[in-house]
Amino acid sequence: MRLCYLADAPYIHTRRWVRHFVDRGWDVHVVSFRPAEIEGAAVHYVAGWERLGKLRYLLRIPRVRRLVRGLRPDLLHALHLTSYGLLAVLCDVHPTLVSVWGTDVLEAPRLSPFHYFVTRLALRRADHITATGLRLAEATTRYAPASKPVTVVPYGVDLRVFRPRPSAAGGPALGGREARSEVVIGAVARLSREKGLHYLLDAFEVVAGRHPEARLVLAGEGPDRHRLERLAERLGLADRVRFLGEVPHEQVPQVLQGLDVFAMPSTYEGFGVAALEAEAMEVPVVASRIHGIPDVVVDSETGLLVPPRDRQALAAALERLVSDDDLRRRLGRAARAFVAEHYSWEENTAQMEALYQAALGEAGAGAR
Repeated sequence: MRLCYLADAPYIHTRRWVRHFVDRGWDVHVVSFRPAEIEGAAVHYVAGWERLGKLRYLLRIPRVRRLVRGLRPDLLHALHLTSYGLLAVLCDVHPTLVSVWGTDVLEAPRLSPFHYFVTRLALRRADHITATGLRLAEATTRYAPASKPVTVVPYGVDLRVFRPRPSAAGGPALGGREARSEVVIGAVARLSREKGLHYLLDAFEVVAGRHPEARLVLAGEGPDRHRLERLAERLGLADRVRFLGEVPHEQVPQVLQGLDVFAMPSTYEGFGVAALEAEAMEVPVVASRIHGIPDVVVDSETGLLVPPRDRQALAAALERLVSDDDLRRRLGRAARAFVAEHYSWEENTAQMEALYQAALGEAGAGAR
């Protein structure tokens, strides 16, 4: 079977889906507006007009349509609604699946009448729609036809990779938990505005003032890095905050091993796989009660949820975990059990494969 993804090839979520189906013996192609290589798959880079940003998606519609139809895929799957999803449905290939992942439904339809039109068009013309969580699926149904259900296929965690290690092992970036006297709060995220990391720094100022053993680690890169570094200096936290920069996904478990508390103070978050990865490592999470986060963090069971943009509530939740070792351990153990029950990557890939087979069967029946 030939499977074609319309998706950003460098994106880790794209790469994980591609690698799975390559391993399953599918002939996988990726049409991407960003260049990258994925072992076992053919990546078709759509180059040109990079300076035009999102506008080039529209200008490249004829090119993408010719490319995809020339590949003659048995199934076309677009990852992200308002960019690749629009291109996919305009290719007129069946079956076509469109996956929504967050801001493409939570934010984009409200940006302009054009974005609203694109959202409705892509959802109406797709053969199947998937979302990573229940709350994101509910948000998607506001724009999808009533006759077209949204299938929830989570983007879960490989528990063989994300697993607690012996405490003395630690990781390359941080020491093992039991080997340190400090308590480390951390985040693994793109350093951009919607991740709410400026709220985290403000809250950490309060925590650091009361707990000299507390440290903060931020792993990731993005447009807000310099602004966040300046904020840390202005708050007098430069010697208590460490910026690790971009961390390859295969090294994320090692970073998480060095954390005692994971923070996700996002203002937009369609799902929150980073929180699941932390929970799989038995690291309790403090996160915003917004959008899809309550799907992956159970308040007072696997972590603590706080109102978004509330520095005081965020500081209080962080301080509660910093000062209570037993609570951290109890939430951490429950967190891994929760991920194992609901968000196992092995089960999620089986769900997606079953959906693919169902879509191919429907397409075959329609052709007959």
